[in-house]
Amino acid sequence: MHVKGFDERHLVREGPSANFVVFIYEGGDAPSSSWSVDSLLLTDTDVPQVLHWLRQNLPTNSCWSLGVVLDPEHPTPETDLQVVWIVGADILNADPQRFSPEQRRVAEEMLARRDRVDLP
Repeated sequence: MHVKGFDERHLVREGPSANFVVFIYEGGDAPSSSWSVDSLLLTDTDVPQVLHWLRQNLPTNSCWSLGVVLDPEHPTPETDLQVVWIVGADILNADPQRFSPEQRRVAEEMLARRDRVDLP
């Protein structure tokens, strides 16, 4: 990782809100159990508000992934979404061709219920 300062005047766009997708996973701990996944669309918000919401609403012993919706600009639960994952990105943004067998199994289980999401 390289960390460098920058001149904030080069920041082209800074907006007050964005749209996010959160997937909350429960189960899947034992080889014979499957994941339960809640898929949620959070619109017109920002990362601090999303993290606050998660802190208040995550079930005990669950894990989660968080993505930023790139397209469409105004998503609804019925639209196809293009998402870039910012939490859970180790599997969700990875090249599936480079998965180990265990990563492939976990990724397939995680993605099994994600119907309308286009992974870049």
